[in-house]
Amino acid sequence: MLVIQRFMRRVRILTVDWLRSWSNLGDSDRREGNPSAPVSFRESSLMILESIPIPLGAVLADIGPAARLLTGDESQLSRQVRGTVVLLKPEDLPDDPDIVVVCPRLANAADAKEFFEHLRGPERVIFIAGTASAAMDEVQALAGRHLVVAIDENLNVADVVMSISGSMQVPEESVSRRLASLQRALSQAMTDPEPIPALLNRLAHVCNATAALVDKSGHSVHTTGPIPMSLLFDEIARTEADSQRLDVDGWRGIAARISAPVEAESHFGWLVVTARRPNFPDAYSTSAAHVAATLVEASQRMAVAARQQERAIRTAVLEEALALRREPHNPELAGRISAFGLSFADELRTIVFRPIRSSVASRSLPGTDDLSEMLGKALESQSIAYLMTTRDKTVTITAQCSVQTFRRIVIAEGSKLPGAHIGIGRSVHALGDILDSYQDAQLAVRTLRRAARGPKIMAYEDFNYATRLFADVGFDKMITWAQEFLKPLEGRELLVEGLQTYFEHSQNINAAADYLGIHHNSLRYRLAKAEEILGINLREPGAVSSVFLALTALELGRLQQPRPKSSGEDARSGRPSDVEAVEALPYARPTVERAGVVRAPAR
Repeated sequence: MLVIQRFMRRVRILTVDWLRSWSNLGDSDRREGNPSAPVSFRESSLMILESIPIPLGAVLADIGPAARLLTGDESQLSRQVRGTVVLLKPEDLPDDPDIVVVCPRLANAADAKEFFEHLRGPERVIFIAGTASAAMDEVQALAGRHLVVAIDENLNVADVVMSISGSMQVPEESVSRRLASLQRALSQAMTDPEPIPALLNRLAHVCNATAALVDKSGHSVHTTGPIPMSLLFDEIARTEADSQRLDVDGWRGIAARISAPVEAESHFGWLVVTARRPNFPDAYSTSAAHVAATLVEASQRMAVAARQQERAIRTAVLEEALALRREPHNPELAGRISAFGLSFADELRTIVFRPIRSSVASRSLPGTDDLSEMLGKALESQSIAYLMTTRDKTVTITAQCSVQTFRRIVIAEGSKLPGAHIGIGRSVHALGDILDSYQDAQLAVRTLRRAARGPKIMAYEDFNYATRLFADVGFDKMITWAQEFLKPLEGRELLVEGLQTYFEHSQNINAAADYLGIHHNSLRYRLAKAEEILGINLREPGAVSSVFLALTALELGRLQQPRPKSSGEDARSGRPSDVEAVEALPYARPTVERAGVVRAPAR
């Protein structure tokens, strides 16, 4: 057997060498044997290469895009072929219908008619190389029951024979070559702008089947054709195997598990390849499904890595813009912002999104990273350019959209987003306005948090007179005024805490006292003492507005302080350094335990 295999391999090599020399003859010799010239079927000779039978679809996959079906349909790609003949004399047509007939160029309709008149016997597979388009129309009309494959004019007969011969090598060589060709053909889809749909389309073509990518709940992410997914997924869900064969109601196929791109020991879903053929899937289709599943996993991991990198860049740019204070004009930073598609010429807003803790105990709040991912996808679905960062349990966004547009996005997302207080700052017209817009949004969120009822979204245009005054006077100046106004309370943290809690609970003494864990009379005493020291009356609107704005200014000032650095190595001493504390404001709220407050008996 080994001697025979070596002999057949030698015959193929000599045959291909002969075809190469024959196909490269000069113009003066075209009528004697060049296959790129029109052929008269009274000339030249016959050559046959035979080997192991394989599906026609595998042969076409090896040749690549240069080969296309001219007649018949893709269901015939499962037909087995086992040899090749370059037909130059019609009387030498082989009796075996499984031999592929390779016909050189047909120059015109007359050549096509002459060729098909000499075909006899059962249905055959015919490869026609480099035929003129006018002759191709005639071929389609004359082909009848024969399956015709058109070969690109840039591919000569020698290349066609070499591809077919390579597909029909001895088993060890054939498997290695076909797997390499398969991986190359599928990997080329990764260069497409939409790699996964392109990959599935190639997989469907290679396997002559329908390919689908489904998530772990059975919902279709992408499919190349209609399939009974609910029926198939019932079968898939019965096992945790990485790969399994399917046979349900006439649908046969292979399902390969797709690992999750982020979560370890989890899976995203399944890659399913299926067809209504009794011999499906064969070994070639199974290998193709596994190669494609690996490429899908790689594509998803690359997409996650690219998205994380892009988010990090967006965060860095927005953080730098929010840090601008003394030098709001920075052409380099403005250029980096413009690179993300944001323009100061159109409406640009800074938005703060702060989730509200649900009263339903079973529903926990998503992390800020998950929340920013949701918001990013919502903005991208509307083609809105944006920058995004997370700060103090909130997500901060600078987006190229109007207030109305962002409201519509929040409504459209519905239950996908958690309940939240959303502040939208003033329109940004220059780089230095981003910080002002951010402070507006923070002020809006603070105002919304003090209202138990009412809307959950507030824009700069919705501010009342006092709040608008705060926003327009300027953040730094308001903090300075607030510190001056509340200076008499310096060192009286319990009184400041009482005022803060009183306003946070909409001036409801009982609710504020319950939150602090003290008797309501104790809170009334604290408020009265604060009124006495400040020289105000909290029943007067002006006093209420003044205290509210002063406390808000100090709270926003606290949010603006730099985050503490992580402990590390002190460069001079070589000893671990202490954690650097945030610069303390004079009226930081103490905890109940630290204040030494005695709780009410009921608590």
